[in-house]
Amino acid sequence: MISFFLTIYEWTLFLVVCIILYPIAVVIFIFTAPFDKRRVALHSFSCFWASLYIWLQPLWKVTWEGKEHIKKDQAYVIVSNHQALLDILIIYTLFKHFKWVAKNSLLKLPFLGWNMALNGYIIVKRSDTKSQVKMMKHSERTLKSGSSIMIFPEGTRSPDGKIGRFKRGAFILSEIADAPVIPIALFNMDKAVKKKSLWLNKATDMKAKVFPPVYVKDYKNTKEMSAVVKEIIVNQLEEWKNSQ
Repeated sequence: MISFFLTIYEWTLFLVVCIILYPIAVVIFIFTAPFDKRRVALHSFSCFWASLYIWLQPLWKVTWEGKEHIKKDQAYVIVSNHQALLDILIIYTLFKHFKWVAKNSLLKLPFLGWNMALNGYIIVKRSDTKSQVKMMKHSERTLKSGSSIMIFPEGTRSPDGKIGRFKRGAFILSEIADAPVIPIALFNMDKAVKKKSLWLNKATDMKAKVFPPVYVKDYKNTKEMSAVVKEIIVNQLEEWKNSQ
């Protein structure tokens, strides 16, 4: 019964907030785009927009650690495990400037997809080699311009909470752009919403942790770096799981 009312409440809230805030996002874009090329102001508003869904949800609670590891004047390749759609909202609550690397189908989503386009996020077609090459070049330019990028190296959500294979694209970008990698571990996000489901559940024990930056120069190659970053996240998830 709790899940039923939670689902009705959250999706109603989602629709109402979108209808109210998307026009504001358009106004911010119109007035700031000429001088705010990195769209810092619009992304900050997007962080507020996404965070509202967490703040106004009494049956969801997220505990963050390590936000101080992300410095304002440094561009990073931010990577995280991917458990649920909720991960996107949670990452926004960092209130740090970055550009999402996201699949092109997300642009079709009303309001949120349109806002992604306004923000100039980096879009890729997974099965299109040319699109992947374009994404890498766009990401490199973004990092060198001073904006971080945020990418899920698994490429898709985990169906069972276990971490899948990390693709090396994020770590190759780190090497090309000489930008450190920031690992983030997300835990129990899939309790709130399962993959391929719109049904929402109570989740008051969700956790997120930002780790210190990892530098490609400290490793033999990007393959080794990728393995180390994945191990950092896996070990943290195991620690949280064993402490329950």
